[in-house]
Amino acid sequence: MYDRIICAIGLGSRERAEHLLRTSQALLAPHGELTVVHVVERFPSGHESPDAWAVSVIGEAEEKLNTLCRRLGMTTTIDVRTGNASKTLLLIAKERKADLIVLATHASDILDRLFGSTVEYVIQHAECSVLIDRAERPASKSKK
Repeated sequence: MYDRIICAIGLGSRERAEHLLRTSQALLAPHGELTVVHVVERFPSGHESPDAWAVSVIGEAEEKLNTLCRRLGMTTTIDVRTGNASKTLLLIAKERKADLIVLATHASDILDRLFGSTVEYVIQHAECSVLIDRAERPASKSKK
């Protein structure tokens, strides 16, 4: 059991987010603190200033995460920020004195190969334990 868990929720399905939250809750000590984190990596919009865009996206993410946690009956702290996902996640973990970070993998793409993945960076630099929930890989079709 862990006293302070950071559960990183990224882009993906609601089912995946629910799974990560339930996993985190199951590992949480009685009276422990669960912080749900989402990091918005900044991509400026052509129609709005980046600040207005970021405020809008942060508000929407906070609302969705609050709704999800309430629906699951979980008491959590929601922390949505902008920045580099891996570095911001580690900063929040340090601020909260987390003893576990829970996050999910995703299918690797060309950007991960060029710049490295968030999961890879967190594993290498975290000052606490890290639990990686592997993305389900599509079942390979058997050849006849």
